Amino acid sequence: MRIIYTTIFFLLIFLSGCYHELISGPDKRFLSMSSGALSGAGAGAITGFHLSSATGPGAFIGAGFGAVAGSLHGFVQDIHEDMLLKLKAETKREMMIAQAHEILADHYKRRMELHPTRDIFSADLFFEADHVDLRKDACTLLSEIARLNKDRYAWSRLVVAVYIKAKNEGSKYAEHLAIERSKEIGNYLVHYGIDPRRIRTRAVVVSEEILIDPADRRDRYAQAVELIPIDR
Repeated sequence: MRIIYTTIFFLLIFLSGCYHELISGPDKRFLSMSSGALSGAGAGAITGFHLSSATGPGAFIGAGFGAVAGSLHGFVQDIHEDMLLKLKAETKREMMIAQAHEILADHYKRRMELHPTRDIFSADLFFEADHVDLRKDACTLLSEIARLNKDRYAWSRLVVAVYIKAKNEGSKYAEHLAIERSKEIGNYLVHYGIDPRRIRTRAVVVSEEILIDPADRRDRYAQAVELIPIDR
């Protein structure tokens, strides 16, 4: 019996010593399991002490059983929290994909009405103002575009043409903006599965909007992105 008591005693010391290293949140390192073990051990010790002689063995035995029961309860709680976190992440991703599909549906509707032979996107779907870094909320959209073009004309090179309207077609800033944006989109298309040997980039500074949508504001396509398969 002395061995059992000693083992339980050191188990409690071990759990107490590790407790300060536990982290809450998605990588919580079994926080609920360990805290459950400690609280269960404490409750079991009190119960065991009162139900046994005052010499203490009942307290140690109760602590042992309480630690086991508390650990199991905490372990189940940890699993449940992890499942909820994964479900939340998956739900968020599915919602973002659904939003991307809505944008693409609107895009292809406009394309059929305005210019069926060209695949021209408004640049504000991908970039903020005059930024060259892809918007965070555009990553899912671009991943779906890559998926659609991965097997479409799979033998063809794909030009990523970026158009920037400027009063002066020799504008160095407009040229820089177009070059960096075309590289950014090209890199993301490769990241999302298109063979890098297929991707070409092109920067174009224009004096007028590349496309006019009579149902939308005139400057919608003052900055634009076009995907062009060149080996049809």
